[in-house]
Amino acid sequence: MATGQASEPAAPAGQGGAEAAAGAGRGAQGAQGPGTVQIVDHALMVLKAIAEADRPRGVRELSRDLAISKSSTQRILASLEKVGLAVADEATRKYVVGPAALTLAWKHADNSDLVSAATGTTARIAAVTGETACISTIVDGRRVTVHEAESSQPLRLITGVGRPYSLFSGATGRVLMSLLPADELRRLVGEHVAEGPDGTAADRILGQVAEVGANGYALSRSEWIAGGCGVAVPIGRQGSLVAALSIYGPEARLTDERMAELVPALQKAAAEIALRWRQPA
Repeated sequence: MATGQASEPAAPAGQGGAEAAAGAGRGAQGAQGPGTVQIVDHALMVLKAIAEADRPRGVRELSRDLAISKSSTQRILASLEKVGLAVADEATRKYVVGPAALTLAWKHADNSDLVSAATGTTARIAAVTGETACISTIVDGRRVTVHEAESSQPLRLITGVGRPYSLFSGATGRVLMSLLPADELRRLVGEHVAEGPDGTAADRILGQVAEVGANGYALSRSEWIAGGCGVAVPIGRQGSLVAALSIYGPEARLTDERMAELVPALQKAAAEIALRWRQPA
């Protein structure tokens, strides 16, 4: 990232690894479903845990957090390392995601109907607005950027393709949640939002999502990084996949007035993408 850029963090400082570990641990308890193969489930859980972590992870902590035996975890990591999906530091023997994962990500982007439908429009929006434009979706209860056209400005915000972020903070997460069926939304909020005794946290989020659904857009200011702003609009839903179009930039350029001015252009662009993606506008 060039000097002067600002990147939206994956989680508040000190929480990224804890959130990834907690999510992985929850998944371990109920990951195997009808028709699945346990060793494959476990291998995928290990791969996801090291890919989503904000630091290298060791065998012992992965075994503990994922509720997989230490011997099985070690064998899985050895297999992942053999095919390039994991890399271990020689000194610490802690693991990070390997370079072969880039091939999987590239193939997904290359074959994705959503990315193909959005690429030209996203580049145009970035050029017209002067801000970074992103296409995002929901993966395992988190929002993930699947395509990004960077701003040409020296000071810009970048989300990073493939990085997972919380759904529960920021304009894009609220827009994505507004596209979910009501029962799926409530389940997602119930699983991931810590509630007080009166349920106010969940109720607040559900209220915000309902407001986005009524308005057709969402705005955010300093929710991820101090001075960072975002505007997001829905693209649509195809099968289980939901998608949103967003722009991000510094508050020096994205004032409240400027963000409001950009909403119609973003909604028009999202309708173009939806049509190419075989979605009703």
